[in-house]
Amino acid sequence: MRRTAFALITSTIILFGCGENMAPETDTQQNNQDQSGCSPMYPEMDVTYDKFVKGVVTKYCISCHYQGNSPGPGNFATYSGIKPYVDFFEARVISNQADMPQGNAPLPKSIRDSLNFWVQNCAPEN
Repeated sequence: MRRTAFALITSTIILFGCGENMAPETDTQQNNQDQSGCSPMYPEMDVTYDKFVKGVVTKYCISCHYQGNSPGPGNFATYSGIKPYVDFFEARVISNQADMPQGNAPLPKSIRDSLNFWVQNCAPEN
């Protein structure tokens, strides 16, 4: 009797547990992730570097963050130049206690909110 039960359980596992009937692995998560594995938190918000962030950076950041000859690190004139600094935006630019841009911190709330959408959506370029 034990042998029959064991055989039945084993065959059930083989037939149904490892077959083609398995659900695909989180296709929706894979479709929403960028190459770094980041999943956008606000996919309906179309805030990108090209459409919004570049203008903000040009107005508020370029005077200090431009091509190595400036007091601030990085070259924020390009997407590839700002991308390595995105992780610092929450504390330095977006929060209510932000200290950037120097002399004008914090930025207006609407700008900080849009920058937050951009960061939380994996900082897309365009």
